[in-house]
Amino acid sequence: MTDFIPTPPDRLPLAPSPESERLRQELHVERRSYLEEVEDAVAETAAASTPLDMRLMQLGNRSVEVTVEVADRQIRGRIVHVSGEIATIQNIGGAMFCVRIASMMSLRHLNQPGETRGVETGSPSTIVAKVREAWTLGQRCTIGRQVGNAVLGDITAVTDGHIECLDPQGTHWLIPIDTISWIGPKL
Repeated sequence: MTDFIPTPPDRLPLAPSPESERLRQELHVERRSYLEEVEDAVAETAAASTPLDMRLMQLGNRSVEVTVEVADRQIRGRIVHVSGEIATIQNIGGAMFCVRIASMMSLRHLNQPGETRGVETGSPSTIVAKVREAWTLGQRCTIGRQVGNAVLGDITAVTDGHIECLDPQGTHWLIPIDTISWIGPKL
């Protein structure tokens, strides 16, 4: 059995002085500030190194509501498909808008994610493929051009270089593929 040896009075722990308590608080605040700076730097580096199509995938996976500004239109909804040169936005009514990523003038969102879900990545992956899909299904659609108003019509032909469509007034349109910035439902 060991004998109890009392601690000499000169070695008893001292109560913290107001000065040491103030220093401890300052160190805590500095440490917290430093950690916040590190988190901001990491987030900034990640954002700076993520390509646009991957950011669209991230926003779609988090079900974030976005507003895409493209040509003569603002399309608001959730990203449901990203592949190759296009992204598909589904609006609140369920309508699908296929947007050429390179034609986006801006995309804005509030960082309020909805229910997490997956984003499709398969076909179609080009505007030509999307137009061919609409043509095959016989869908009347709206073709958004980079400059000028959108054209509503029935697609009558699709080539690698242009599409042909017939508008409700009976006018035939030949629209170069390179000038198409989005495709949507009959508006």
